[in-house]
Amino acid sequence: MSLKKIGFWLAIALGLVWSLLPIYWIVRMAFLTPAEIAQFPPPAVPRSLNPAAFLNVFGFDAVRPDGSLSRASGQTAQIIRGFWNSLVVATIVTALTLLVAIPLSYIFARLQFRFRDLMLNGVLFAVALPPVAMIIPFFSMYVQLGLAGTLLGLVIVDLTITIPFVTWMLVGYMRNLPPVERLARVDGFGRFETLLRLILPMARNGVAAAAVVAFLFAWNEFTFALVLVNGTTANTLPTAISGFLFMVPEPANLAVCIIVSIIPPALVAYVLQRRMSDISLLDPVR
Repeated sequence: MSLKKIGFWLAIALGLVWSLLPIYWIVRMAFLTPAEIAQFPPPAVPRSLNPAAFLNVFGFDAVRPDGSLSRASGQTAQIIRGFWNSLVVATIVTALTLLVAIPLSYIFARLQFRFRDLMLNGVLFAVALPPVAMIIPFFSMYVQLGLAGTLLGLVIVDLTITIPFVTWMLVGYMRNLPPVERLARVDGFGRFETLLRLILPMARNGVAAAAVVAFLFAWNEFTFALVLVNGTTANTLPTAISGFLFMVPEPANLAVCIIVSIIPPALVAYVLQRRMSDISLLDPVR
């Protein structure tokens, strides 16, 4: 085997270890008993299957393999409410982001008009601003408008990040699509019909990737949620999970919540994987 192939497979192995080891460590911790977690070094593999933490997180008492009773977590209501709130916010943010970013990226990528580059730079500038730099202005405004502690307010603030970022993603993708506008005009298509019937089908791979990115951001967003909705009925799953850090340590329950938080984005990525696997900026049309 050549040195080049050896380096290739070593890089693949390193990438797999880097990606999968943290997930395995969390899954392993979810099945450990408190005594096993307290050991140093902790066991690499659980000695017995202990589903108590999975039951505790969802509000049920359970008996561990050693016979001890594991009480239901006091965070159950917050975790369940946070899960559904995150799902609602992420779904709405993804849909609205695509609804705005697709035509916006088409305009910037395919049309020629005055101040186009200046306006595009303005969109990209919004992506460059770190969320922490906008927390105080948003919090002040939300308190005055009554949006603090609401899902609507969280959706709006998430859109200020996802729309510019997804637009930036799709602009580069749509610029590499074939120039079909003139042919579409010959066939009697208007701008909107060209976008809907020609550009959008050709850009479906990029749109699928953009949908995953928007969903992941809205699902995992923590900074804005911590300040704007934490401690209210609009709290999301990341803020609900953070509650485990400020109470009696329950590492197994925390690990279960992390596993639960991985499931929806993993399902979204799985559903869209066929589209994502075909993405190529050099040859976007199959």
